Amino acid sequence: MPTASIAESHVARTGYAHLAQGAIFDGADDALTARRWACGVHPQPLARLAALLVSISRNNTYEGRDPRTMPEALTSGFVADLLGVDISKLAGLLVELRNRGLIESGADATLRLRDIRGLERLAN
Repeated sequence: MPTASIAESHVARTGYAHLAQGAIFDGADDALTARRWACGVHPQPLARLAALLVSISRNNTYEGRDPRTMPEALTSGFVADLLGVDISKLAGLLVELRNRGLIESGADATLRLRDIRGLERLAN
C-alpha cells in the first residue's frame, strides 16, 4: 500500500484546495475546509483543537491504544501547524481546555483527555 509523508499529503491537500476552490478561499488549508467556508462554517480555533483531539482519540481506540492519552509524537509545533495558529495561541487554547476540565497533563507530561464527550460537544 503506498504511503505519503505528512509533508507530501499537506502539499497535495493544499494544492487541491486552491485548484478546487480558486482564490476565493485563500485561507483554506484543504478542500474540506474550503467547502466548510463556502457553506458559511468557520470553526473557532478552540473547536478545531477539540475536534483534532477527539479524532486522535478515536484513532487510538481503533488502533488498540488508550483513547484518553495523546501520543508522545504529537508535538506542539505540529498541532499548531495543523490548526493554523502559532505556539502561543495553541498554549492559550490548551489552558482554556484545561480550565474547562476537558484535558489534563499526565505525570509524564503527556496530554490526557478527561472528558471526551465534552470535547465532542465543543467540536460540534
